[in-house]
Amino acid sequence: MTRARMSPERQEELRALLHTVREQTIRDIEEQIGRRLAGPGETGSDVVMDMEDLASKNLGDGVDYALLEIRYRTYKDIADAFRRVEDGTYGHCESCNTTIPIARLKAEPFARLCVPCQDKAEKLERVEREEQRFQTSHTTPPRR
Repeated sequence: MTRARMSPERQEELRALLHTVREQTIRDIEEQIGRRLAGPGETGSDVVMDMEDLASKNLGDGVDYALLEIRYRTYKDIADAFRRVEDGTYGHCESCNTTIPIARLKAEPFARLCVPCQDKAEKLERVEREEQRFQTSHTTPPRR
C-alpha cells in the first residue's frame, strides 16, 4: 500500500505534538520515580509497621508500579510514533490509508486507525469477547 508523501508542515506539526507528549511523559516518570525514591513520610529511622500499614504500603507499591508501567509503555509508543513519522506512515490509518486528522492525533497521539476504522475494530473486539465468554460459560469442565 503506497502512501502519499506527508507535507513538511504536517510532518513538523506531528513531530511537535509527539515531542510535547514525550516531554510530559518523561516529567511524569521522573516525578513518580522521585516520589518513590523519597518515600512518603520516611524519616530514615526504622519504622515498625502493623499488618494494615504493610498491606496499605504493598497496595500503594502495586499502584505505583502499574502507573510506571503504563507511562513506560507510553514512552515506547512515542518512540514508535517517531519512527512512523520518519517513514511517512504516522498519521495514516493502517486499515484504510486515509489521513488521520490532527485533532484526533492530539486527543490520541498513538492512533493507528481513523475513527470509523477504530469503531469497527472495537465492535469486532466486543463480538469476539462475547463469543469467548459464551464458549467459556457453555463448556463443561472435564470430570476427574
